[in-house]
Amino acid sequence: MRELIEKTLALAQNKGAEFADLRIAVGEGTSIEVQDGQADKISAATAHGAGLRVLVDGAWGFAPTNNITFDELTECVEEAVGMARAASGDITAPGVVADVEPVEAQVKTKYQIDPRGVPLAERVAAIFELEQQARARDPERVVNTRAGYADSAGQMYLGNTFGTYIERETVRCRVGLAVTAQEGDVRQWAAEYKANACGYELMRDIDADQFADQIAQQALDLLTAAPPPAGKFEVIIDPQICGLLVHEAFGHNCEADAVWSGNSILEGKIGKPVAAKLVNIVDDPTLPDTNGSYEYDHEGVAAQKHVLVEDGILQGYLHNLETAARFGVEPNGAARAMSHMHSPLVRMSNTFIEPGACSRDEMIADINHGLYLKGGYWGYVFTARGQFTCNVQQAWAIENGQLGQQYRNVSISGMTLETLQNVTAVGNDLQFRAGGTCGKGGQGVPVDTGGPHLRIREVVVGGQQDLPDQQ
Repeated sequence: MRELIEKTLALAQNKGAEFADLRIAVGEGTSIEVQDGQADKISAATAHGAGLRVLVDGAWGFAPTNNITFDELTECVEEAVGMARAASGDITAPGVVADVEPVEAQVKTKYQIDPRGVPLAERVAAIFELEQQARARDPERVVNTRAGYADSAGQMYLGNTFGTYIERETVRCRVGLAVTAQEGDVRQWAAEYKANACGYELMRDIDADQFADQIAQQALDLLTAAPPPAGKFEVIIDPQICGLLVHEAFGHNCEADAVWSGNSILEGKIGKPVAAKLVNIVDDPTLPDTNGSYEYDHEGVAAQKHVLVEDGILQGYLHNLETAARFGVEPNGAARAMSHMHSPLVRMSNTFIEPGACSRDEMIADINHGLYLKGGYWGYVFTARGQFTCNVQQAWAIENGQLGQQYRNVSISGMTLETLQNVTAVGNDLQFRAGGTCGKGGQGVPVDTGGPHLRIREVVVGGQQDLPDQQ
């Protein structure tokens, strides 16, 4: 592949490219979905292709193909260069690229069991067992069960006109289970997902009985939970909600392309306080055994730990080659693409708040009237305005330092920086609980999020009743 990549890049330079990079990908994957005791979807797919990106006369051109031959890549060069030249007369901010030292590397996912060597029948049977255990928990009230499994394996070859050449083999697995329970007119839902850059050991290490029972019981418990309170409350959020908040509400604002385009509340705030002094926020693709980890980004820049906030002070942004050049800083390896069909964007990896010194129980004991919030799987953020909304799967009243009434269908919302500045305690229990895929610009890439428990004052809670004796 190296000779093909270098030959194509040389041709792009001869055609006028100031910079060019080429990614070639070859891979395969399997997906299994089971619903209510039936195999809903089972699919296997292979993919191969290339994506060529060029910078010509200050404009970018990108051309993908699913045919990896020099003749086809020659067509990609003509198309990408022609596209860039056509756009060059209309751009207001010419494209730029930060200089980086060339890299040569071979990297490989560490895994124990190659999923490609596991019979499909075994993979299907494992997912059926997971789904069956959830249905068996309460056949009358568990009304819908969905279990899913996916694996992928492949190689990516990356080269650029700086002289970088990287070969990377990646293996991934993902398992998920969702349970819906109903009693009368009340329906409740619970789910759990596990995903990582690893082999089939992810599936084999799951205790099907325990995993399914826990999720099913959560959905069943919510049937008897009360409608949630409404108003502003002192709250404790668990590591999963902490991760969701720091990723959705804060992390997207740290992506330098959003800052450059004027769509981030963090524009011009480097060196200024953006959170309580207790808060330290990190994005780190170098962490071991975490879903968003990688050795090199999709521009060939080495992964590195990104300290975004230290002692409440904003330290910097996530960059690709272009934004690093625009901001006059060193690239920090935060560019990724969903596939060879897509151009790299600035993306998060494993984003989290670092742990502090408090235990969860100590936080609860200090609250007279408030809420303990646990579990969340989606959120919405308006980066330009700094607004966020997060769902919460489970909630309990805190009365005089004790957990009380359970609530269901809770959501929290607020202004991102105000909420982070209202953090009054940071837990000592860092966890990553939301490995999955983050969407941006029509692309999804693997990420993980996490943190410790946090105590936050004056959080807006969406609900239907007031908390008794609220003060």
